[in-house]
Amino acid sequence: MSPKNNITVIIPAAGNSSRFGGSIPKQFLSLGEETVLEKSVNFFLEISSIKEVIVAINPNEHLIKSQSFYNDARVRFVEGGSTRSESVLNALVEVDQSIEIIVIHDAARPWLRRSHFEDLLHQLNNDQSVAGIFPVIPATDSLRMKKGKDLIPVEREQFLHVQTPQIFYYESLKEAFNNLKKENLHMSDESQVMEHAGFKLLAAPGERSNIKITFSDDIANFAGRDFRIGRGIDFHQFQPGDGLTLGNVFIDCELSIVAHSDGDIILHAISDALLGAAGLRDIGYYFPDSDPKNKNLSSLIIIERSLDLLKDNGLWPRNIDFVVVCENPKIGPYVNQIKKSLSAILKIEESFIGVKATTTEKMGVIGDGNGIAVYAIASLRNKE
Repeated sequence: MSPKNNITVIIPAAGNSSRFGGSIPKQFLSLGEETVLEKSVNFFLEISSIKEVIVAINPNEHLIKSQSFYNDARVRFVEGGSTRSESVLNALVEVDQSIEIIVIHDAARPWLRRSHFEDLLHQLNNDQSVAGIFPVIPATDSLRMKKGKDLIPVEREQFLHVQTPQIFYYESLKEAFNNLKKENLHMSDESQVMEHAGFKLLAAPGERSNIKITFSDDIANFAGRDFRIGRGIDFHQFQPGDGLTLGNVFIDCELSIVAHSDGDIILHAISDALLGAAGLRDIGYYFPDSDPKNKNLSSLIIIERSLDLLKDNGLWPRNIDFVVVCENPKIGPYVNQIKKSLSAILKIEESFIGVKATTTEKMGVIGDGNGIAVYAIASLRNKE
């Protein structure tokens, strides 16, 4: 299977959020700069292999018109049903016959990571014996089964939580839902529909961060899931020269930096901070100094590669802060230029960039004027 531009995503979003409470459905609540539904839909619109996203919505829901994706050419809307099964079936009727893969994802599950989604696609592609895949995570709390008035202890190891996205071959899913319609049945998720029709599925490891918003408490601490923090540190020696580049800004002085690349120590430290916040390897892993191709490499390439890795994981810089430590040259006169330069590179506002400089008060190697250090910290947000 090579599902290039041959995937349709179905997002059932017709629920009234009865368990969540509140005056508006949970899918239209704001998470920072986007609503829950915008995060879920826009995630898929950033992936080129997704041909279209079909949203099943209550026809009387006026809030849908205010969503950022409402006029996107790749988004279509169908009338949602009174049950999830009805909503998905209404969407399936509208799917183009040329589509090979159907992805079904909860509207209120906005923290899906791209690497997780692509891994699920990869696993389905590699197992030709199954008609679909769905993610699961182990139960961690103690469990009891309600039986009449009694609560019976059960072994939690025997139970799994089922998540989305659930991914299926279109023809198999259509057949399963047609059977369900004939039997006049409704089921809580599509994996049950497929297995009821006799199709073999693959249960794959899910991710705990990919939670579904069900109750108001689920959304209370969303900010903690929406960003990460990392730090980067870099040191370099000085040698006599005719200037150096910091933050892609040229500093006119009688020094240069000893480095395998172009020696932009600010971009190096920031890159490591960004990669660390994303749980990735450092720049030495991606750009080893043992590789001749990296000799005199522009640090712009290093940080652009770091940003690409963040984007692949659905992340983007939120803010950065760093300290440059050296006796000379004096960084203060260049602070505004460096902030402006980094704002353009990172595509974040200058007000989200902290630039500071200090000395070691003549102590140590750096205090002797023989080197420079940068200590950087960065936070990430989920990419819009």
